[in-house]
Amino acid sequence: MDIKVEEQGDLYCVCVQVEKYNTKTKRKIIVNTSQVQRALRKMGYNTGEPVQTSSIYNLNGITQGTWFFKKKVEKSLDKPVQDVIIEVEKEVKPKPARKRRTRSSTKKVSTEE
Repeated sequence: MDIKVEEQGDLYCVCVQVEKYNTKTKRKIIVNTSQVQRALRKMGYNTGEPVQTSSIYNLNGITQGTWFFKKKVEKSLDKPVQDVIIEVEKEVKPKPARKRRTRSSTKKVSTEE
């Protein structure tokens, strides 16, 4: 798979070409947008969303395709430092525990004579 990348303004133009299908080796090659994006990231390009897509399937005779991707602009994640006022929290006293009532025995003791 041959990949050629050209930068055109704020777009990447990616041309991909694969071998023709050979009945002796029987190697089918399918190339879609996600595979092209992964290959570009391995090459060091930071791509955004695709503008124009294509697909390659050499069994049908389609051996080349062109993709256009937007350049991904990284934004800084740091926000400007602001003054912070820390307030001291008041202590919360636990509520006093109530004593549980005990059940008085309801069974009557039989007396034998």
